[in-house]
Formats: sequence, structure tokens, C-alpha cells
Amino acid sequence: MRKSGWRSLLASALALLVTRSNAQTLNSVLSGESTLSTYYSLIQKYPDILASLPSSGATVLAPNNDAFVRNDQFEKNTPDFISSVLQYHMLDAKVLAGDLVAGAPVFTGTLLSSWTNITGGLRVEFVKQAGNVVSLVGGQGSRSTLVKGDLPFTGGVVQIIDSLLVPPGNITITAQEYNFTSFEGALYAADVLDTDLTTPNLTIFAPQNAAWQALGSAITSMSSSDLAKIMKFHTLSDQVVYSTSFTNNTVFTTVEGGKLTISRTGNNAIFINSAQLLAPDIMIGNGVLHVIDNVLNPSSSGTPVESLATQMPVFASASSVTNLPFTSNIPTPTTTTPVSTRTGKGALATTSVKSSSSKALAAAMARETGFAAGFMVALGGAAILI
Repeated sequence: MRKSGWRSLLASALALLVTRSNAQTLNSVLSGESTLSTYYSLIQKYPDILASLPSSGATVLAPNNDAFVRNDQFEKNTPDFISSVLQYHMLDAKVLAGDLVAGAPVFTGTLLSSWTNITGGLRVEFVKQAGNVVSLVGGQGSRSTLVKGDLPFTGGVVQIIDSLLVPPGNITITAQEYNFTSFEGALYAADVLDTDLTTPNLTIFAPQNAAWQALGSAITSMSSSDLAKIMKFHTLSDQVVYSTSFTNNTVFTTVEGGKLTISRTGNNAIFINSAQLLAPDIMIGNGVLHVIDNVLNPSSSGTPVESLATQMPVFASASSVTNLPFTSNIPTPTTTTPVSTRTGKGALATTSVKSSSSKALAAAMARETGFAAGFMVALGGAAILI
């Protein structure tokens, strides 16, 4: 037994030595992959980024040549802009595709900290799907697919992906992108938007538009102060909580002071009080956002009724309307010439815009997250100007 134990230990030590001796430098890995020639040429112009990679373990998300063909305006941006996007593709931990488990997403911090107000920098999500397909999710609905993974280098691993990822924007950008505009308008009406824009490390539960329509005057007739209590009941402070932490009977304390209880039903649906989780883990510049199907009420905790396909509103006198409540509170473009002013930086910056052109507004929104007009990102198979 003793000899067998020593032999096993010796074999492990030899294997470790072989692994270390075979490890390539990051430069060797990138230069040796023909599909990374554009990325390799680009990253060499930013040696400080490579020098900032943690020695204890790192992951480089390297977009392939096709990704840059689809985003042919990318290199025309400013060096600061390009540097920031490249930093978003550098992760501060070693993530192996082979270790991922289906149904268990992994959220990893990036080296991009200048556009964010979240501890540990902006995140990238790894999702393993059926057929061993690995997707990566960034901000503003951007997604990429792993095409070649787990290429080791001394100090980390390279993952080759097929699209550039977009860093998360702030809550107003995200509300427009995902179309929960009644929630955005309610933030304006309750005068709490600035807090949700600038406070670090938030978790926000945003009801879908239909949830606000189901309430009608029960919510729109509230005073600004009462509405503010409702909005604060949808927010957790000082904690960025991803859906992987939504275990049954977990209780969270909201900014308003009330409690939110997580319930998981037999069909694995997730509820926050009586509101069902529809779209989890939407990253924003200062935390994470989850879309839910009902407006939460601090005066009525509510529990889900599993037999109901749609949960009932938890507000007395709820009366459905066809219009989208509170959207009139969202500032509207007023002129044909875009004139923007910025306050703050990056994803937390705010941009004032006066323009009747939707393209001009989109460009201003792009500037709000740090993206210049003309950067083309392939989302869902189509190139979208952001």
C-alpha cells in the first residue's frame, strides 16, 4: 500500500510537470490560431491589457475573425473605447468550458471596471446548453457562441467566440432594450431614477409592461411618495443576486424595508412573492435585473398559486387598461438635431438628448453606455446599429 501510494504521488507530480512544460504563453496560443489573426493583431496594440491579467488564473474571450468582419467599424473607434471593450473580454478567473454544467450558469468578473459601479467589475455569463453548446451573454442582449474552447496558456485559458460582447448599459438603456418601459416611466414618476442609476451593487426586479397594464388606476393614481415605496420594494441594495442564488424560501430585504420570499414550484418555476420570474440575470452597469410578471406590493406579500397560469395582481381595485402606464413620464425627443450632454462616465453616465430621430436617439443611447455610433453588433443573427 505504501509503495502504491508513493507511485500514485509520483505519477501525479510527473503529470503536473508535463502540463507545466507543455503550457504555452498567451502570445503563442493567440498567434498559433489562424482564426484569431485579427484579434491577435489588435490586442498587440494594447499591451497594458495583457499585462493586467491576473497571474492566479484568467480567461481570455477571443473573438474570431468572423466576429470582426461583422463588426467592421469597430477598429475605427477611439483607443479608449476599444481598450474598454477588449477589457470586457478579459475575465479575472479561469473558466473551463469542460467544467460547465447545463442549467448552472456561471457569472465571472471582467477587467472592465471603468464603465461600472459594481464590485468586481462587469460580468459575463457562461451558459451550457443542450448538445454541449456553450453560450456567453454580455450586456444589452448580446450573445456569443463558443467555437473552440479551453486552449491553455501559462496562467489561464483562451476561449474562442464568434461575436463581440457588449458591456452592460444602465437601467434606462436596458429598459428600452428589453421593453419594460412602464417600469422605466414609473422610476421617473416616483423620482427614484437617479438613485437606481448611481447606487452600486443593486438587484432590481422589473415588472413587465403587462403587469402595469393589469393595475391601471390602482397604481397610476398613487402619489409620488407612495409610488416611490412601491419602486423601492423592487430593489435590493448592496447585493448583486443572480438567479443561481434563488433557492426555495430564501428571504431578501428590500430598499423599502419589506421582505421578498423566493419560492420554487414543482415545475421549477421561480416566484418572488407572488410574481413569477420571466427573464433572469439581465446585467446592468451597477448590478443585475430580473423581469417579473407582476408588480410587487409591500402591503401584500402574496404567495404563488401553482394552479394559476397567471398570478392575480396584489393591488386592490386593480383595473386593466390598454395603454402603457407611466410611459408618458419618459423624456421624449423634441427636435430633429441630436444634441447630447453627458454627466458621469460609462454605463452610469446620463445623456440628455433632444431629437425626433429614432436613429439619433439610438446613437445617444449608445454614447450613454460608451459605445460609439457605427459599432455594429450581431444580435440574433442580425446586425444592429447601437
